[in-house]
Amino acid sequence: MPTQPQAGALRQRMLRWALRRQGPDTLPLRLAPRRIYILPTRTGWVFGLLVLAMFLAGMNYGNGLALLLTFWLAAFALVGMIQTQRGLAGLVLLDADAEPAFAGGEVALTLRLDSRLAPQDLDFGDESTRGTPAASLQVRVNADSSLTLLFPARRRGPWRAPVLRLSTTAPFGLFHTWTWVALDARTLVYPKPAGDHPLPELPGAESGSRRLAGSLDELAALRPFREGDSPRQVAWKAYARGAPLLVREYQGHAAALREFDFSQLPQPDIEARLSQLSRWIVDTAADNQRWLLRLPGASPVAGAGPGHRRECLSQLARFGMEPGA
Repeated sequence: MPTQPQAGALRQRMLRWALRRQGPDTLPLRLAPRRIYILPTRTGWVFGLLVLAMFLAGMNYGNGLALLLTFWLAAFALVGMIQTQRGLAGLVLLDADAEPAFAGGEVALTLRLDSRLAPQDLDFGDESTRGTPAASLQVRVNADSSLTLLFPARRRGPWRAPVLRLSTTAPFGLFHTWTWVALDARTLVYPKPAGDHPLPELPGAESGSRRLAGSLDELAALRPFREGDSPRQVAWKAYARGAPLLVREYQGHAAALREFDFSQLPQPDIEARLSQLSRWIVDTAADNQRWLLRLPGASPVAGAGPGHRRECLSQLARFGMEPGA
């Protein structure tokens, strides 16, 4: 009997073979019968042994009624096998959407399905954690019959959906049928908001007045263009030189903003600094205030609102990582 490491290695080899055999998965995805695998459940094996025992007893005693019941039960099992396999064959994955999350929380992957089976009859498993003690994947059925899978967000950075094991034992529980699905669903895991440093102070009224009086056109930062921005604020000269579409942000008393500077934080650990910046951004956005984020190697970005919050948290999530990660 194979040990647990040997069984895990065998599962991984079978998984790699199946993924090569079925090819890349693109949405919408219809599950073809050739990629559906089926085996009896423990109940199915017991049922089969019972039918075999009844057949042997009926043959031994020449009992036609026992043989008739045996053949009827065998036909029932065959029909159940076909129905179980058909439950997955023909299922269509219409859409997969992953929401950003904070490290230490959960990434929500929402799937829209078109299936003969009720959502409650479908089981999902995470192949990347299969065999790990206490590893579990939470599944939530939404009001619109879509499914939300909740994955632990262990660390910040880009996140991609792992290979999923989709299975069912419906309708009779005699057979277990499954397939593997490798979806290209991606999102970001933001740094966990943490840290007890107070928010940087807003520029004082006096310094703001001097700045306003001295130069109304003092450039604070350039940020990516967002829907609703005025064309007059666009840096057209930079755009003509091949730069992306950027919008000018100006400093002034009327547009006072907090400055969040990575290099000014006292924490020696990079992750602690990113967590502190994440805490400031979340708190400032909740108060509908403006802020400017400065990160090494990146242009300062200034603004306010949900779009600016998402942009800044995305920069924190990708900080220090390769551009293509």
